[in-house]
This record gives sequence, C-alpha cells and structure tokens, in this order.
Amino acid sequence: MNSWEPGSEKLSYGDMEVEMIKTLKGKISVLFLSLVLLIAVVGITASVNLFNLSGAIDGLMIANYRSINAASKMAEAIERQDSAALTYINVDVKKGRELFTANNEEFLKWYEVDVNNVTEKGERDLVQSLKSSYTNYVNLFLDLQEIRSRSGVEAANEFYNSKMTPEFTNTKEDLRKLSLINEKAMFESKDLATENAKKSMYLVLGISLFAIVGGYAISRFFTNRFLQPITSLTQTMKLIKAGDLNKQADIRTRDEIGELSVEFNNMTRRLQQYEQSTLGQLLIEKNKSLAIVKSISDPLIVLDTDYRIILVNNAFERIFNVAEDVFLNRHFLEGIRNGEVFDFISGTFKSGDETQRKIFYISGNSGNYYFNVIVTTVKDSNANLSGMIVLFQNVTQLKEVEKIRTDFIATISHEFKTPLTSIIMGTDVLQEEGMGRLNDDQRQFIQAIREDSERLSKLVNDLLELTRIESGKAVFKFGEYAIDDIIECAVKPFYQLAQQQEKNLYFSCEDDIPHVIADFEKITWVLNNLISNALKYTEVGDEIVVNAEEKGDMVYITVKDSGRGIPEEFTDKIFEKFVQVRDGDFEARGTGLGLAVVKEIIEAHNGEIWCESELDVGSSFIFTLDIAGKEQNR
Repeated sequence: MNSWEPGSEKLSYGDMEVEMIKTLKGKISVLFLSLVLLIAVVGITASVNLFNLSGAIDGLMIANYRSINAASKMAEAIERQDSAALTYINVDVKKGRELFTANNEEFLKWYEVDVNNVTEKGERDLVQSLKSSYTNYVNLFLDLQEIRSRSGVEAANEFYNSKMTPEFTNTKEDLRKLSLINEKAMFESKDLATENAKKSMYLVLGISLFAIVGGYAISRFFTNRFLQPITSLTQTMKLIKAGDLNKQADIRTRDEIGELSVEFNNMTRRLQQYEQSTLGQLLIEKNKSLAIVKSISDPLIVLDTDYRIILVNNAFERIFNVAEDVFLNRHFLEGIRNGEVFDFISGTFKSGDETQRKIFYISGNSGNYYFNVIVTTVKDSNANLSGMIVLFQNVTQLKEVEKIRTDFIATISHEFKTPLTSIIMGTDVLQEEGMGRLNDDQRQFIQAIREDSERLSKLVNDLLELTRIESGKAVFKFGEYAIDDIIECAVKPFYQLAQQQEKNLYFSCEDDIPHVIADFEKITWVLNNLISNALKYTEVGDEIVVNAEEKGDMVYITVKDSGRGIPEEFTDKIFEKFVQVRDGDFEARGTGLGLAVVKEIIEAHNGEIWCESELDVGSSFIFTLDIAGKEQNR
C-alpha cells in the first residue's frame, strides 16, 4: 500500500502528478480553463463571421435601397408634373402651375438624397444626365407658359407634344437606369452575403463539432482520473461501515483527496479507541431507548425544527408505508402528504405550547384511521425549541363505537317517526269527532296525548338533525345572502302566534349591512328555534327583538326577549344535549336538544353562539356569521 503524510516532501506513488498542479482545485481549474478556451474560440469565430456578414447586409439594405427609393419618388414626382402640364394647358392654369411647382420641390428633394448616396460605378454619370434632362424639362415648362398665354391652347399642346414629351421620356429613362444599376448592386451584395453566410456556418459548425468532441474527451479523461481516488475511498468507507475498523484508505494523491484520506484513517483509529471507551456504554443505553421507542404500538415520529424526519418507529413505518432509511432527514410532507396534520404540527411549534392534541381522519397503508395526534415540543438546556415528538394515538375503535351509537340513535328515531305520525293523525281524527262525539274528559285526554306526541315528535326530529350533523352527513348549501332576508323569513311565521299570545315580536337590521356566507334554510331553522324558545319563556306584554349588526369581519345576530331570564349557572350548559333549565319554579318546556342542534349548525358555519341572561330581565342569544368575501376555512 502506498502512503503519504502531510508535510512529507515526496510521494511514494511514482511519477503520477505534475509538480505545478498539486491540488484538486488546480486540476479542476485547468479542466475548466481548457473548456472555456474552446468555448472562447467558438464564440470569437462566430462573432467575427457575424460581423462580416452584418457588413454585407448593411451594404445590401441601406445604400442601394436608398437610391432605388429616391429614383422611385422622383419618377412619381415628374409624372405628377407631366399631369400638371396638361392641366395647365387644358383645364386650369393656376392649379396646373401650383401642382407643377409643388412636385418640382419634391423631385429636387429626392434628387439631393440620390446625389449624396452615389455608391456604384457609372451612377454619378447617370445622376448628371438626370440633372441635365430634368433641368431642360423644367425650362420647357416655363416656355410652355409663355406660349399658352401668347398663342393659345393649340400652340401649347403642339409645343408639349413636340418638345416636353421627349424630354420627359429622357428623364424617365435616366431614372429607370438609375434604379437598375442599384438593383443589380443589391443582388450582387445579396449573393456575396449568402456565400459569406454559408462559409461562416460551415466554419462555426466545424469548430463547434471539434469543441464538443474535444471537450467531452478531455472532461471524461480528467473526470475519471479525479474520481478514481474518491471511488477507492468510498469502498473503504463501506468496509468500515460494515464493521471492519482496521481497514485503511489508500493515499493516491497529494491534493485534497489525499488529505481527506489521511484524516479518514485518523478517524478510523479514533473510532477503534472510542469503541473500547466508556462512551460505548452510553451508546448501548441509547440503543435501548431507541428499541423502546421502536416497539411502541402507536405510530410515532420525531422532527427537528425544520420539520425534517429524525426518527420513526416500526408502527409508523407499517401504517404509513414509510421506510426510515429512505425518508430520514427529509421533510415531513415527503413522508405523510397530509396538509392538515402538518399545519397542526407547525401551528403547535410556532405557538410554543408544550403539548397540543387533535383528532384527524387519515388514510394509511392498510386502511383508514382516526388518530388523536399529540404534538409535544422538545426544548434544550437553554429552553429553546429543538424539535417535536408527534404521537398518533389510534382511536379508530372509539370512533367506530361512536358511529354505532349515532347509527343506533338514527335508526331508533326513524322507527319512532312512523308510529308517532300515526298517533298524531289518530288524535286529529278523534278531536274532529270523526269517530263519534267526545265528552270534555275525553277531549282533554286526547289533547294531552296529542301534545305529548308532538313533543316526542320534535325530540325525534331534533335527534335526527343532531345525528346528521355529528356524522357529517348533513348537507350544507352555503351561499351569499342578505341577513335581513333570512331574519324576515324566520320571523314571519311567528307574527300571528305572538299576537295571539299578546307579545311584541319585531326585527331590525343596520342599514347597508353586508351579505353573509350561510345556509339559508339552516340559519332560518336556528332563528325559528330561538324565537320559539323566546315565545315559550315570555309573558303577556313582553318583547322579542331580532337584531343584526356588523362588527369587524363578522355579523352578529341577536334574539333578545324581556322574559323571566335564565339562571347564571345554566347559561353555558343549555347548549349541551338533554340539558333543561330547572330552578325553583322555573318550568322546563323543551326536550333539551334544540339548542344543542343550534350550536352544531352555527359551528358548522365557522361561527359562535352564546347566551347572556339576567333573571326577571330577559335573555339574549347571540351568534355570529362570516361576512361574504372573507376567506373561509371550512
């Protein structure tokens, strides 16, 4: 085995390194410099050829095009002048003179452009000839004016045909030749540019191909040479990981890899010493603790402050199909793709609370589970948060028992509805004396049966509604509604009953109160229940007021009465199931389920409900609803 220690002057590995390139950084720098030089050669060659091609294109598109355009404009101007001469002779003297003069200025403007843009052989002679012929043409128009005024129209037409027309033709011919010579030059420049473009393309492609092949060969050669010591060191690490602490890494170079190999060999020697020290006992104790954690029957996971997985137990791996060696040091969401659980964990960590718990419904590898997720934060010696322990208590069986209870109540309630309906219908038939006349005692007895049947029917309906809400089967149709429309719909059926009982019932809402997010039917049912209770527990002359007002980002709806009030110890309990107010002479008139259903409905709307009451003064039932437009988190 060849070896080298830092500080030695010579390497006993042979002539394998150039003295000037000793470090891995230097080798990589030389490799990249070679590649950069190849890229620079390709770039400079492409730039030079593009510059030459750009010059050819400039000659093609600028100078010759300017001359052709000027010749075209001059041709248009002299044609309009010729038309102006005819107009001057035969139609309108003034209009013809003005038109001729205006186009004369136009012709001279473009002539100056062409004079200053002479680039081709023979073009200057054509420009001089054009100047001579056009000057003669303008002078002939001056003579035409004199002939027209002195000798008349016929003499002017004869002068136009014999003198001006030939000079007009000569000028047009000069303009044609001027355009032709520039067009010819443009095509020649085009051919030259095309040829240069082809040559440039072949040259750049050739150099690029050479750069690609050469760069790949250079990088492959040096990469293999650089990675060979790393590969050898990796194999040694695997052997040491397997338990062979006596293995030493070969030291092949004097660069950073060589230094790493030396330090690695030092580390393995220290590991041997450590294994024989008392610290090894601590590792044994740690392994015992780890074994206990692994054996816990409920899933457990340990996270650091960045929510990376530090440890999972066997139950967690089995239920969530997560392999610890695969997801170790990865983010929690890579192991469990459940945003609700992650939000709960991160919320607990950010709040700084020591422990929080919440029940979640989670799909696992072997089925669906209900877990009571308990998040416990871990603090270091300085009371800083250093991680989290998340325990998933399996409460699926308890939830199943609860479901059985709920289904049982729902089934029994459904079974009660049919006979109750028959009893109520039977009492109606008897009360209407459809089966014979009744005496007073019979009528009172049947009325008592009907009242008890109605009370039991309401209890069954409340049980069914509560069961549907608790089981999640109740369908809520949320939408944007005006709260005054909901209140009016709820209050309207009770106006006549309030009048019969000589009680005052009315409602009021703030102006321009915003719409709310609600299930119209369910909130109407809530208000019906609260108003019905208020009518039960108020006396003649009392008032019942339904009010709505905006506070912050919520709408507060209040059902207030001036009745007998509720004892203070019952203001919180009345929202529990089957709780009735019984205090002294206070008469209980309900099933104890209505307000429990009301609370479930309001909480399903992301709202709250509570009671404020004072004996012999009255009670207020207040609940909140979200304003439309506010982000909902249902």
